[in-house]
Amino acid sequence: MINKEERILRQNAQDVNRHAETFQEMKIYNAMREGIMQGKKREKRRIYSYGAGVVVAAAAAVLLTFSSIGLPAKEVAEHSVQTASTKNWDDFKAYRLSSRLDPALTSALEQNLVKPVRQSAESKGYRVDVAGAVTDGRKVFVLYSVQNNTDKEVIHADTSLLFGDFKDPFPHKGAILMMLGPESRIPAGQSVDFIYSTNLPPSVHSKEVNFHVALTETSEEALASSGSRKSKYRTDLDIAFELDPDMLKDQQHTLTADRTLTVDGQKINVRQVLYTPLSTYVDLEYDKSNEKRIFQLINPVLISKKGDTTEKLYYPGIITSDNSEVYSDDSKATLVFKNSQYSQPDSVSLKTFGISAVDKDQMKIVVDLNKKQIIEAPGSGLELVEPTSENNADTGEILLRQKIDNAQYFNTITWLADSFTDAQGKVHKKAINPTSSSSYGVSKSMDGTAVHEIPYNFGEEAKNYPQPLTIPIEKFISPIWDTQAVELYSKN
Repeated sequence: MINKEERILRQNAQDVNRHAETFQEMKIYNAMREGIMQGKKREKRRIYSYGAGVVVAAAAAVLLTFSSIGLPAKEVAEHSVQTASTKNWDDFKAYRLSSRLDPALTSALEQNLVKPVRQSAESKGYRVDVAGAVTDGRKVFVLYSVQNNTDKEVIHADTSLLFGDFKDPFPHKGAILMMLGPESRIPAGQSVDFIYSTNLPPSVHSKEVNFHVALTETSEEALASSGSRKSKYRTDLDIAFELDPDMLKDQQHTLTADRTLTVDGQKINVRQVLYTPLSTYVDLEYDKSNEKRIFQLINPVLISKKGDTTEKLYYPGIITSDNSEVYSDDSKATLVFKNSQYSQPDSVSLKTFGISAVDKDQMKIVVDLNKKQIIEAPGSGLELVEPTSENNADTGEILLRQKIDNAQYFNTITWLADSFTDAQGKVHKKAINPTSSSSYGVSKSMDGTAVHEIPYNFGEEAKNYPQPLTIPIEKFISPIWDTQAVELYSKN
């Protein structure tokens, strides 16, 4: 890789992480879902990354998770009164001035593609105003604000979308809620602007949309009960409107590829490239005959040529079965690049600097608690450490520490199953310690290395189980550096 590309990559990862720091208060949503509120102690910072850099979040890789799904549009009147919005949005000025938007939404705003909705819902002193929405059939964005006219601070307890027959279901895989300001809380008497987005399956054809927002007060009692619609501290509001999933169809172009990219002997079938005004989508399918399970491509680059000009698109996001309802298993994925200048190029290629993958028969970590040793694990760089007293760890809780070189290239994390097996084949559920401050986390250094800490709680009785104990792996950072490229299309 040339120095310029590496510098840009590193800068991108730093920018993503720096901007993700504004989401530190969003950890409280997970606490609401579990009905747990431990005060400021549980508001410890967690960094969330999307696209480039290491993701430090749940396996579903969502920024927020919520407790329930929205209601059908026919029930709107039972929860809130919908009227035309009277708020002055000034051509989405607040959103246009933001430097933290998803590149797809930035592109939509620059091209004036966001459809004005101008609808609001009111209930119990709260008002939700939906300014506008846009979709390219693959992803949808809803721009809205929450006005709090009460004397109590509130936050979101839930938000969801019904788009025709498609429901953004619990746990809202891939749904992202972002605020324009630094705080997700809405103080008394104030208004905060938000952006909701989620991935859409190709089955969405209806124009009927119902957007649901639930708000809750922020006392410990309110947060603990916020998952229930019967909570006296919770208010549900619904806004129904129309949005055509094919609104940008005339500006889209598809290149059928059906080419195979082979990396370290593993086959990655590239099915097609879809160009939309919002993003460029590259649909992948991992060959079932592969010996390794592929988790991601390392720094994929989409290279398009038009005449004497070359365009390189870097740092894609990714759509998988982990973060969307688009795919039902991990055999398929879609790389999401920013929108291209050339929707009809003379030629287009996909290049990758390697893959993160593990042999399918090595998808496990074997630990002996009595010997305090890792008996078996993929690759190297993984060590077992004792949690410190500051972690408030239970007996039977361990910390796995993984050193990652060139961490800026990875958009997945190591993630372990919620059950494990003892030496006699008996399956046990992972224990939960609500007071532990150990959490999936990554600390990064400026040279690109990172330390990934993975807590795992076997439970108090685990030392008495037949050793060793085997934990199935769901995701694992295991780089295989092998630069390869494949031409997807050529006009000649």
